[in-house]
Amino acid sequence: MIYWSLDLLKSLGTEEVLLGVNYLAETLRSQVGSEYRGMSIKYSLETEPLGTAGPIKLASTNTRIDETFIAMNGDVIAQIDLQGMLKQHHETKALITDALHEVKNPSRFGVVELDAENRIRRFVEKPSPREAPSRLVNAGIYLIEPEVLQMIPPYQKVSLEREIFPPLAKQGRLGGFTFPAHWFDIGNLTDFRKANFAMLLDSAHTSVEEKRKGATDALIRKSVFIGENSKVSDKASVGPKVLLGNNGSIAEGARVSESILFDRVTIGERSAVSGAILANDVEVGKRARIGPGCVVSSSVRIADGVKIGSGAIIHPYKEISSNVRALAHVM
Repeated sequence: MIYWSLDLLKSLGTEEVLLGVNYLAETLRSQVGSEYRGMSIKYSLETEPLGTAGPIKLASTNTRIDETFIAMNGDVIAQIDLQGMLKQHHETKALITDALHEVKNPSRFGVVELDAENRIRRFVEKPSPREAPSRLVNAGIYLIEPEVLQMIPPYQKVSLEREIFPPLAKQGRLGGFTFPAHWFDIGNLTDFRKANFAMLLDSAHTSVEEKRKGATDALIRKSVFIGENSKVSDKASVGPKVLLGNNGSIAEGARVSESILFDRVTIGERSAVSGAILANDVEVGKRARIGPGCVVSSSVRIADGVKIGSGAIIHPYKEISSNVRALAHVM
């Protein structure tokens, strides 16, 4: 998700990125590093929660900001025309332009009332269905003018939506940019699956024959992505809606459907995986069963014949040699 956001920022010609970090900050720093596709990467450590505006103010102390900048939530994936958003931002002379997306149920989000000139007149955070002024919600992507930083007190918990947006809306300086393409606020595993499968269904794939990786009698259904150096053996069944990462394998007679398998995942002979998420370096033995809603964390080994009940979650670095009941947490 971080790299998706970085690629999006690169499309706007961004030269410097500041990542606001807290939990697992050093892990993220070691993974992303200090440079990506020619963009300088810096880090802003938030040692205590500062709301949604406080981290922006904190990050601004680590660099010089004298022109329009973009702020993005880290748990969002969006197919958005940032160049078009920037053009509208300058045309309307807004101090903040908020990306907006229409959803069926807006009660989880900040909802806006937008006028004909693309100015946000009212902003309601997480309203009930009756109170929602529209179905246009805050998509967590903002173009901001530097003077807004003066409205945010330093080192304090400040809400962008509740404390900064309302006065700007009254002044007519809060813009809204609507976009119809995909947008996902990935706050839970259900949203994570939904985002992966939606993008998978929209993507162009190489042919089934090319993706068999040498198998002559494998059934690979539509909406399947198979990563580099991954192999599907004879008589295996893969799909619909399966993502298999790089350097993985699905053995003879195994069945995988509606599942997300990360890198270096191996599925043993005649095993079945349905509706599950398997992280990096998971090894599933022969004749195992992994039920819908299961999450198997990285570096887990599941022995031959083991059954993992629906909704079970297995934490990293475990050796699972006996059956796991439904909804269990193996820590």
